[in-house]
Amino acid sequence: MSTEDIKTLLETKNRFAALLGIAITDMGDGAATCVMPVRPEHGNLYGTVNAGAIYGLAETAFGAAALSRGQAVVAVNLTIAYVRPATGATLTARAEELSAGRLMVTYSVKVFDETGGLVADVQAMGYNTGKALMELG
Repeated sequence: MSTEDIKTLLETKNRFAALLGIAITDMGDGAATCVMPVRPEHGNLYGTVNAGAIYGLAETAFGAAALSRGQAVVAVNLTIAYVRPATGATLTARAEELSAGRLMVTYSVKVFDETGGLVADVQAMGYNTGKALMELG
């Protein structure tokens, strides 16, 4: 399964990411970048982006990076630190692999606002099911 096939599968099957407006802009060996245009429905009562929307973006980037090699990986744990309030028109999440064992994978995900300011820092862990992603698609 090629990276483009995986990207298409994720864009088609990940309905929650579509609901948030998230697009995968880059995907490679153990890495991915996703972008989310900030919409009014992403807002919280303080006029900034809701933590859940930021988490959804980070989790989507992690998922795309973890699945980029065609193996079915499921999330086990994501720990997020919100560094500063998110404002502006666009948020970008960049995920990169820190380690990949036979069963467990670990990723770092950084979420940035359109000025390049760090909004959230995420450590993500996943379980490699040992199945090919195409078996699930």
